[in-house]
Amino acid sequence: MDQTISKLDEKMQFFQEMLIQMVNRVEEAIYQAQYSFRNHDVELAKKVIANDWFIDQLQEMVENDAVRLLVSETPYGHYMRHIIAGIKIVSSLERMGDHAAHMAKMASSEEEAMFIPFVERISEMALLGATMTRKVVEAFIDVKAEKAIEVAALDDKMDAERDALNADLFALRPETEREMERVLNLFYLTKEMERYGDHVTTICRWIVYMDKGQRPKLNGPKKTE
Repeated sequence: MDQTISKLDEKMQFFQEMLIQMVNRVEEAIYQAQYSFRNHDVELAKKVIANDWFIDQLQEMVENDAVRLLVSETPYGHYMRHIIAGIKIVSSLERMGDHAAHMAKMASSEEEAMFIPFVERISEMALLGATMTRKVVEAFIDVKAEKAIEVAALDDKMDAERDALNADLFALRPETEREMERVLNLFYLTKEMERYGDHVTTICRWIVYMDKGQRPKLNGPKKTE
């Protein structure tokens, strides 16, 4: 019996390592995306877009491994919770990678002066997303519901910044078609960053499930039983 558990533990460790690798890829993607967007680094932006393929491949690998574990190992208790949570988490991570790639696609070789403050603020939203990603992987490794809840609380800041940015974007008066297109692109990016934060919150809910066996609604500090 102990030997069976030991073998399952080894397979679960490999499963977790793949998940962590995917989180690290996503964190790198959002950080590089904001850098390319803020500093007009078109070449780096192309790299972020191309590397999204690796995130997609990692998702497929984790999901396939999860199916193998469910079929061949008949996991139970916390093992089962970890596998189910892992399948759900990689889905959010894949979308987070997409959001990073979308931001990179908005990088331009130059920026009109009226939009520079908005580029800076949206980049700060992305950096907040990167911070949330780093903290969520720490909560995942430790399987600590309390840490996950603290990370989810940061999403309130992301939502507030999106609302403030949108209000300021609405106040702009673009005079050319090009300016209007850029305003719409910036609106799109505020939504993308807000959704990025939502996906981190979703991951936090699954970490709470791993630890406590429940999935509370998270968007700010809440207690688990």
